[in-house]
Amino acid sequence: MKKTLVFAGIITLLLLNLNLRGQTWHTYFGDTLRFSGGTCPDHCPYVDVLYVDHDTLFMSGAFTYAGDLELWAIAKWHDYQWYNLGITYTNDYMQCLIKYEDKLWVGGTLGWYPNWNSDLSFLSCWDGNSWTGPYTTKPNGSVFDLIEHNDTLFACGNFYEIDGVGGGATVKAYYDGTWIAIGHVEVAHGMTYEVYNDELLLGTRYTGIYKRTGMTSWSAFPEGPTGIVNNMTVDTINNLLYIGGSFYYVNDTIYSRCVAMFDSFKWHSLDKGVCGDVWYKAMAMYRGDLYIGGIFDTTVNGLQVNHIARWDGYNWHSLSNGTNGWVYALTVFKDTLIVGGNFYEVGNSKRALAIAKWHMPVPHNCDYLRPIVYAYEEFGTAKDTFYLDGGEAEVKFYNNNAYADTWEWDFSGLGTASVKDPIYTFTEQGEYNIQVTVTQDGCIKTASRTIYIQLGSEIQKPETPEMQLYPNPTNNNFTVKLYLASYKNVEFKIVGTNGEIKEQIKITGETTVISTKGWSHGVYVCNLFIEGKLVKVEKLVFE
Repeated sequence: MKKTLVFAGIITLLLLNLNLRGQTWHTYFGDTLRFSGGTCPDHCPYVDVLYVDHDTLFMSGAFTYAGDLELWAIAKWHDYQWYNLGITYTNDYMQCLIKYEDKLWVGGTLGWYPNWNSDLSFLSCWDGNSWTGPYTTKPNGSVFDLIEHNDTLFACGNFYEIDGVGGGATVKAYYDGTWIAIGHVEVAHGMTYEVYNDELLLGTRYTGIYKRTGMTSWSAFPEGPTGIVNNMTVDTINNLLYIGGSFYYVNDTIYSRCVAMFDSFKWHSLDKGVCGDVWYKAMAMYRGDLYIGGIFDTTVNGLQVNHIARWDGYNWHSLSNGTNGWVYALTVFKDTLIVGGNFYEVGNSKRALAIAKWHMPVPHNCDYLRPIVYAYEEFGTAKDTFYLDGGEAEVKFYNNNAYADTWEWDFSGLGTASVKDPIYTFTEQGEYNIQVTVTQDGCIKTASRTIYIQLGSEIQKPETPEMQLYPNPTNNNFTVKLYLASYKNVEFKIVGTNGEIKEQIKITGETTVISTKGWSHGVYVCNLFIEGKLVKVEKLVFE
């Protein structure tokens, strides 16, 4: 038996070491990107936008050549070769690229226009043969992002009109050859788009996130950041929204500098974030983990990351010493993470001018699958306590794994379900531990949440005892003071921030001191049970 365990341990270590060795930088991208004059490191090229269209990679930035091939700030990489896109001159910045209606659409700033044609500044299209403007009257400001949603192309930036269509700042839509006004958003700049829960979201400069709620209506996204949102991306496996930019807090109280996560119900800190800006096109999901790049070269909890970092759902990781300059763009192309920026070395001094590849082997574990359970009456507002009405309490449940193979729910032994988001009707008051087991691609994970069913107002409630929690908020231990005639069969259960039972304590007297050692900061639900019946609920804030 011991030999078997040792052998299994050796195999595990070998697989781990092979996996670590497989995490490598690759620098080959054909002929090197360069400027026509000067050499790096004094005069280095950079890449700030990456876009993938099937088996083709498009990029833009500050460069004029790949080897001897003229590119002029925008290029195509296909079948291990660089291709020019019909440009002999341009300057200034391109901000976004997208393929739509068989054309490559390019948004940028005032100085961006191909081949000296200023009539094409801010926004133009390449059809494979020539550059044209998808308008009669060009935009009157910069275009920062483009996204396709429901067969319609949406543009955002700091413009007010495109093709004479006004009526709203920063946002417009294009469908069937016509520009459409889609409402007015009171922001300085629209910076980025993303689609989450089939809603179109707009990240802005200085004023957080907005979501489209109608043809011409927008509303503030709940409890988002009050700063600059440069980029957003979605973990489609777990339906998590990640945002990056320049901000300090989400939900006004959750400190998560420059990067944060939303799970459809609440915001989360990513280990307090990173010290520096997450850049406009520098967020991507790869192998189930979040990758971010930007203007940050400091440490994350003592870990030197150097302009690029990986978040595995629990901790930050370095990419083999990162890059020696800022990272501006990330995308996944042919099963590899493509990194663009203003650098000339990656990893441990590997030469790479402006663009490189990071490869991570297919993981041998199931860490990418991260199920969550929420109970609710109104979607987006999680609850743990529900009340009987007419002898029944209907509770809705949510699991975040929309594309799982199977879901198996257990309603605390009372019943089961095999759908993603079930509804269950409870008929008795009490405490219930709800579990869902999710399977996907051979991985199996279980998540749970404890909910409480209480008597409704139409039913005579038992006498509620007087109970005090102090200090509250607390940053250390706290005291429960309870006045009862008898302390027989009295129990105190504390539910943690993840919905699971944190402590379960017998109450035997008027005063009980409870230790908070090892607790995470957050709000805890304290439940008092007498003779197995839930009679009192209080919230405790642990700072």
